[in-house]
Amino acid sequence: MLITTCKGKRYIQNLFLLKRCTRFKMNLRKFVFLLTGIVIFTVIVLVYICGDVSCSSKGHIQRKDPYVVSPIADSLNAYRVGRLPFNVFGAKDLGEVRHVKLDQEDVLVFLHMQKTGGTTFGHHLVKNLDIESPCQCYKNKKKCDCFTSKGTLWLFSRYSTGWLCGLHADWTELKSCVNEAMNRKEDQVRNRNYHYITILRDPVKRYLSEWKHVQRGATWKTSKLICKGHSAAGLEVPFCFNGSDWEGVTLDEFINCKSNLAKNRQTRMLADLTEVNCYNTSSMSSEERDQLMLKSAKKNLLRMAYFGLTEFQLRTQKLFEYTFDIKFKTPFTQLAITRSDLTNITLQQQERILAQNSLDIDLYQYAKDLFLQRVRKMRNEQGEYEEYNYSELTYSKDRFDDSVDIAEEEDDV
Repeated sequence: MLITTCKGKRYIQNLFLLKRCTRFKMNLRKFVFLLTGIVIFTVIVLVYICGDVSCSSKGHIQRKDPYVVSPIADSLNAYRVGRLPFNVFGAKDLGEVRHVKLDQEDVLVFLHMQKTGGTTFGHHLVKNLDIESPCQCYKNKKKCDCFTSKGTLWLFSRYSTGWLCGLHADWTELKSCVNEAMNRKEDQVRNRNYHYITILRDPVKRYLSEWKHVQRGATWKTSKLICKGHSAAGLEVPFCFNGSDWEGVTLDEFINCKSNLAKNRQTRMLADLTEVNCYNTSSMSSEERDQLMLKSAKKNLLRMAYFGLTEFQLRTQKLFEYTFDIKFKTPFTQLAITRSDLTNITLQQQERILAQNSLDIDLYQYAKDLFLQRVRKMRNEQGEYEEYNYSELTYSKDRFDDSVDIAEEEDDV
């Protein structure tokens, strides 16, 4: 009735109604302006948090194409607030049973990245597999004999063959070295089917674990960093310390070293470094190099026969058993906190650690989503239907709590 009266204002004779009409219009304009402001603010917040992805109502982020590398800041922002990217993978991406024949042409190649729990997993491979020709291990010896009944090797790893392709050889080094190294080790040339496997770990916890390990005297300074037949160690990648080691290094000193390979280590070690001109950083911008390296690492991880996550020990075991149709004798264990020598890490240090490991954070978010989707597929096929348990997408334990949550790898040299 009032609106009708407003439209016909020229017919209004009552001054009281005219004032009410004017006041109504003013209030309506204020409401429209306020509503518009709320909508614009909401859009800005969603763009900041989600970037080019859409946030779902269940606490994770949905992405449509796992092969497109979105801005690295998106995953970093998601990681900060405990969100997990959700990628739509194809059926082949989610893995399949391989039925490996270790007594014939199949060979497992373990890419062991520092401070990911790889020493523990490596011990499982040589001591805990229930197979026809298990490794023979000996007291007071690190390496085991992992031969088939034909006298051929079925495992390429630190505890079987040793570091034949270099100390903690990365994807680039292994791909250019493994076959020739196996020929020499077996003293024969034969056809082999290589199945690459690895273990990843939460980037912040891995970085802090490496700092603590280096602080105790570890260096990995004998790593050659071979790429295109050239070693980058010492020249393109100078050491962060003078003398024999970096024992006693503070966290700030560790963060400040520009050539510290702890930064984004998992991305670098899983990428094909020939695609970014190896360790020569002058041929392209740092932004372009980061995107190419991250895209390469994701592609190689997706194509690997198998990978596990340190934070999910039992699922890592079950997924390995499902993928290769091989059982472990005893179950994996998720260690509780064994000591509490916590470091007081400042907010400034936390921000620098996050920034220095932004590629690894993006890679880990991608890997975690792929891992959980593979586990879900495995359980569904085994008749144990499983949806995401969203409480597992974040950690109850602070990432910057550097107390021990995996086995101490004192022999990880």
